[in-house]
Amino acid sequence: MGQKEQIAETFERHYGQHGYAKTNLDEIARELHISKKTIYVHFDGKREIYGYIVEGMAAREQAELRVKLAGLPTQRAKVETLVSYVIGMARAHVAETSQAEWLTEYEIAADAFRKANGDLLREVVAEGIESGEFGAGDADFVEKMVAAMVLAYTQMVNADPTYDHDAELVERTLRFVG
Repeated sequence: MGQKEQIAETFERHYGQHGYAKTNLDEIARELHISKKTIYVHFDGKREIYGYIVEGMAAREQAELRVKLAGLPTQRAKVETLVSYVIGMARAHVAETSQAEWLTEYEIAADAFRKANGDLLREVVAEGIESGEFGAGDADFVEKMVAAMVLAYTQMVNADPTYDHDAELVERTLRFVG
């Protein structure tokens, strides 16, 4: 394991124990017996380390999701599964972090998950348009609009974790897509 991965792994462990706000780069450096400057050789700071970790998680989850989607019979079923999955992941993240900490992490995590799942959604929508299952349209536009809806919904869930219109959001997304 390279030094970059060791830094990320140690950061992830500290993050899991203390949360983002209380994870300290000085402690990471001390534990790894490196200087803080060495961390900055690999990452611009705490935010970039967290982004690196989330991107890795998102990529692994995307690979698992691709397998799951491959067995579904229609593009509509794939969109439904994908959107439901993303909402579930968002709910899980809200449940495991405080509101204040979630807001701090939101931009970083949302960008990484949007990249990973956005690519997959765009592919599914493009295939649905190409096959005629969905009406004519622009898969990039659809992906961006669905991401905006899901991210706005996630902010509502963060403000009130009991807010539960998951099924309605999935249904409205399906109507929008096709």
